[in-house]
Amino acid sequence: MTKTMNIVAVTTSLSEDSTTLKLANRILGQAASAGESVGIDVTTDVINVRSLATALTDMTLTGFRSEALEQAFATIAAADAIVTVAPVYKAAPVGLHTLFWQLVDDKALSRKPVLIASTGGTARHSLAGDAVLRPMLSYLKGIVVPTTVFAATDDWGTVEGGRALTARIRQAGEELVSLSATIIGAGNDDLAEVADPDSHAGAGAGATGGTSSANRGIVDEFAPANVTPFAQLLEG
Repeated sequence: MTKTMNIVAVTTSLSEDSTTLKLANRILGQAASAGESVGIDVTTDVINVRSLATALTDMTLTGFRSEALEQAFATIAAADAIVTVAPVYKAAPVGLHTLFWQLVDDKALSRKPVLIASTGGTARHSLAGDAVLRPMLSYLKGIVVPTTVFAATDDWGTVEGGRALTARIRQAGEELVSLSATIIGAGNDDLAEVADPDSHAGAGAGATGGTSSANRGIVDEFAPANVTPFAQLLEG
């Protein structure tokens, strides 16, 4: 049975034919090729935050979501993996893009692989995506792949730059598909066991003698009973 994988690109394209949208499409195309090479049928979708600008502002001010915004958030929650692509202005991704991630549901990216990409005028902005978006996406429990894709103007206008950009896209796309395939293959039960390895051990303790943390003599330093009061620490 062929495995399927849905990858959604969230891009803030500020014009009809921007390099940001082009980069998003190239990454999705590479991810689809990487999936095909390992027998995975990859489907893709694109959310352009530009079309949600008014809805995001209204939600910020009133707390109410439009139907279009609800649909966008639902698409994110249903995806197997995410690609986030934003233009960089003054050393940071455009505010409209970060606002989208600030308003999305807290659990929408839980255990979901995410690839960060961005565009800018010069390579001086190449770390903007990592500096701003990686902490935010990690806070949302997304699993951010190691390789970040940045495309400067020279990457589109020179042969050497184009080759380097293609190599980055290929590497990041393969990382995204590989991680997504691992999570899909593991299934929810296996992921829950990874998150709480003692849960299954405790269930069989009566038959096997159990191997819980307490029985193994491991002290949980974060348990309330084991935490030293702050006032006591100040006393020295």
